[in-house]
Amino acid sequence: MQVGKFLPVNIRPFIGIRKIESTKASGFFAKGYLYAFKASGYEKWLQEALGLLDWLLENYSSGYSGLAWGNAFDYASRGGFFKERLPTVVWTSHINNAFYLAYKETRFDRYEEAVISSAGFISKHLERYEDNNGVCLAYAPGILNLVHNSNLLGAVALLRAWTLDDDREKYKLAERAFSWSLSHMNRDGSWYYGIGKKYRWIDNFHTAYVLDCLVEGHDIGGEDMVPGRVIDLTLKFWSKKFFLGDGTPKYYHNKKYPIDSQCAAQAIESFAKYSEIDKSLLDDAYKVYKWTIKHLRKKNGGFIFQKHRAYTNKLESIHWGHSTMLSAMGTLLYYLSKESNKVRKTL
Repeated sequence: MQVGKFLPVNIRPFIGIRKIESTKASGFFAKGYLYAFKASGYEKWLQEALGLLDWLLENYSSGYSGLAWGNAFDYASRGGFFKERLPTVVWTSHINNAFYLAYKETRFDRYEEAVISSAGFISKHLERYEDNNGVCLAYAPGILNLVHNSNLLGAVALLRAWTLDDDREKYKLAERAFSWSLSHMNRDGSWYYGIGKKYRWIDNFHTAYVLDCLVEGHDIGGEDMVPGRVIDLTLKFWSKKFFLGDGTPKYYHNKKYPIDSQCAAQAIESFAKYSEIDKSLLDDAYKVYKWTIKHLRKKNGGFIFQKHRAYTNKLESIHWGHSTMLSAMGTLLYYLSKESNKVRKTL
């Protein structure tokens, strides 16, 4: 799997790896359709989103006292070995977010219950590292990696549920998780992926995940949960260090390559959302969008996985390219329509 990321050809069909459904992709697709519906009122996009969410309600990882989702295949990375269907806090939180958006749009009880249930998985089934600074939530049951984006994604999922069920224990756990990660932010507003030598890097889309969580944590919990100065510092570092003047998204803060489709997608989505903090950031979202369409989009409408200095990996990844890109475009569509009451014709 890891070798496949660095090959210029897709070897999967030649070694018997078949295409399968993706829970994570379904969550991101649903989010994109929901934002597109909010922008346009086009009923078909709402129905696409609800169909995906209802599929997720039937396709979760069993054996836990709450809804949770993971990969439909074994996965190995420097963070450990993840067995098929082992739920992760990252997948579960992203999907929790899609259900939360859907509930606010439809008020369907089953989506409210999904938000609360998935937060229950996070509070009940994930080990915790605890010290004087707070709590770090495990990446998955039995895998206690000290990783900031996963910890904070878990925290915001708990906060979303708290807004619905008023469970103070969820709020307190989220507060401690934020406190732990905030104690490790670098002075310049940057964030290492996690704690420990093997996690000592700073990349684009995981920083954006952290920033998204900081903004949502502040929106729900206020200054006591996430001080505004922390958001300002992180946003300044991310927006200044990860992009070239023409909108090219860098993968690392100090290196241009690889140019990655998920970095592009997350940048479009996050810049668009941050336009509520600073309206000029909508222009940054649109700049990255235009660069992405020109440089990463294929003739068939798909998006390449990565560009390296010497070669291009043209794999069309449903996880890291297509689903995140649809989510980004739906989000951009919504914030453009919100700002100008009309959608730019080029979208």
